[in-house]
Amino acid sequence: MLNLSVKSQVMKIGKHKGKTMFYAQVDKPKVIEYEDVIKDIAEMSSLTTGDVRNAIDRLAYYLQRELTEGNTVKLGQIGTFRVAVPSRYVETEKEVNASILKKAKIQFYINRTLSSVAQNIRFAVYRGNQKVDESTPTPTPPQGGGSSGGEGSIGGGL
Repeated sequence: MLNLSVKSQVMKIGKHKGKTMFYAQVDKPKVIEYEDVIKDIAEMSSLTTGDVRNAIDRLAYYLQRELTEGNTVKLGQIGTFRVAVPSRYVETEKEVNASILKKAKIQFYINRTLSSVAQNIRFAVYRGNQKVDESTPTPTPPQGGGSSGGEGSIGGGL
């Protein structure tokens, strides 16, 4: 269950400027540290913690190497990494050169199977210590793995 708390903010701009508005914000989630991820994956598999650590380390190196070359990397049930280089628009073809390019970004598109997890998260909204509302997940049909969905893009600088 994902817990959210009611928060308030005085609006600084817009039609509600100066007015206190309310919203729900996710409570600080538990952060699962790298070593815990390694230990948990090792316990769920036949791999040792050293095997898992090495696999993650090599995956990071592999992604760096391939993305630097501009390649797209598909990771099965996890998703797809790709490089995007946005460009400014110019009026003539002769103006197109490297100076119009913006900062390259690494984009991650989660797989459909993984993105369906979001539809199954239950929410509870709290005002102080009192629960004011709770959601029920929407049932989703089972999804097959393997193909990469375009939903859930996460961008980041290179």
